[in-house]
Amino acid sequence: MRAVVLREVGGPGALVAEEVPDPVPGPGQVLVEVAVAGVTFVETQVRAGRGPRAAELPAVLGNGVAGTVLSVGEGVDAALTGSLVVTTLGGYGGYAELAVAAAEDLIPVPAGLSPREAVALLADGRTAVGLVRAAAPQPGEWVLVEAAGGGVGSLLVQLARAAGARVVGAAGSAAKRDLAARLGAELTVDYTAPGWADEVRAATGGLDVVFDGVGGEIGAQAQDLLKDGGRFSAYGMAGGPMTTPGPRVTAVAWPAADPRELAREALDLAAAGRLRATVGNVLPLESAAEAHAAVEARAVTGKTLLLPARARTILVTGATGNQGGAVARTLLARDWAVRALVRDPASDAAQALAALGATLAKGDLDDPASLRAAMTGVHGVFSVQALAVTREELAREVRQGVAVADVAAGLGLAHLVYSSVGGAERDTGIEHFAGKWAIERHVAGLDLRATVLRPAFFMTNLLYHAEPAGDERVIALPFRRMQLVAPDDIAHFAAEAFERPAEYAGRALEIASDELTGAEIAEVYQRVTGTPTRFEQTAPGGERMYEWFLESGYQADMAALRARHPGLRTFESFLRERLAR
Repeated sequence: MRAVVLREVGGPGALVAEEVPDPVPGPGQVLVEVAVAGVTFVETQVRAGRGPRAAELPAVLGNGVAGTVLSVGEGVDAALTGSLVVTTLGGYGGYAELAVAAAEDLIPVPAGLSPREAVALLADGRTAVGLVRAAAPQPGEWVLVEAAGGGVGSLLVQLARAAGARVVGAAGSAAKRDLAARLGAELTVDYTAPGWADEVRAATGGLDVVFDGVGGEIGAQAQDLLKDGGRFSAYGMAGGPMTTPGPRVTAVAWPAADPRELAREALDLAAAGRLRATVGNVLPLESAAEAHAAVEARAVTGKTLLLPARARTILVTGATGNQGGAVARTLLARDWAVRALVRDPASDAAQALAALGATLAKGDLDDPASLRAAMTGVHGVFSVQALAVTREELAREVRQGVAVADVAAGLGLAHLVYSSVGGAERDTGIEHFAGKWAIERHVAGLDLRATVLRPAFFMTNLLYHAEPAGDERVIALPFRRMQLVAPDDIAHFAAEAFERPAEYAGRALEIASDELTGAEIAEVYQRVTGTPTRFEQTAPGGERMYEWFLESGYQADMAALRARHPGLRTFESFLRERLAR
């Protein structure tokens, strides 16, 4: 397996991704396929040799992970296999594709909560719930939360606000202060700016509670802001030595509670919609050094997470079809790992993908269990369903598209790219367009980063309408002008969406590669094949889609698409490529 190994203490560069032996669960343990690993400030200090504990080198750092139980050790209930869990690891082993955890430490990920959210809430949620339980802020009290845009701080803001307290969020960047305000802070201040303490004193008249996660000079200044007898909760030292509460204030002790109970409470609050984890940075496992540098520099708003090397893997549905096959080939060419969902791994098409380097996952879009197994541990999924014509097929398409999206959201995948159809968002009156629009709407309602691609008329469709009859080829179709798309261009935009999520996530993009009249299509065919070809515009024949082609049709912005992808295929280049195979 791949893991990030620390062989000597030092800077972030001391973290190096390597191949290491797979761990084996012992008695009372389970083996977890890690979908998400959390990064904490304490881990950066352990790496640097400044932490509260010294690492026994070589070491794989990482405490909180979420993933699927792959196997169990002696004395552990085998029914745990396949469970989606979140767990602590005692500080070590999380920055890896596989991790061994104590069975007693496993917490099931609640329904409606993604693995990313679960990891973001595990240690930080446990800490925040415990701190608030001990300090017990009351309605109307003024509460200061330091590092209010961080993992623990952002949760403390929400919990104190939910208790009815008036919250001051202190943070060193505008983005973090904005986050604190969105989460309920009534006042936000920059605690790196001179005079911040005076600003807080003037606004509040004195604080009732301070949550000090920074320490050093900031912690000392915060303590001075407390009223006599005010509660001071010191839990961190991100900016200097841990603050020692003075005699004028009340030191808050950690509550006598099972850490797992506190973590479960945080997860349950989040699943109920009463607590929100803030994920600030999601990086591949191999970027652990980058993650540590950002955390140390306090450059991240919210929790930093690592996706194991398997997170460079995309599950491609419809992988043996036109679209899915093109997407699989393009991703492989761009050095992504591809897991191809196929019904028959022995088929020629499936074996051809395997020969290119894809991993075959046997599954069925109508079987959520097989979908869940195929999606576990991947970064994202390309979702496309087979062409539907009959009412039964249309219903199945919607069911399958919804199932793919639901499983992806449930597993907390980083990105779903759904292939719909151009014009789906318009009221076309075309049944199979409406089905894809229903899937789009369902995807939009999920807590899932997604991109929708809306392809125009497939160039491959023209291959079936252009068989020569004698010495002449006649292309008979009910349109005057048509936007056409090549499957490889759909694949290009799918790969771009996975590689540039900040640019593509949350967007829907209508895609075409070329736009031609029927006569121009015939000219291209004749030029490429040498066979005399003519185009005949036929009547719609009552088919709503054909009527729509004549009324409005696809409306992709060709100029904008070519600006994004100058290599868009013309119909002629597509035809020459296809006929040369």
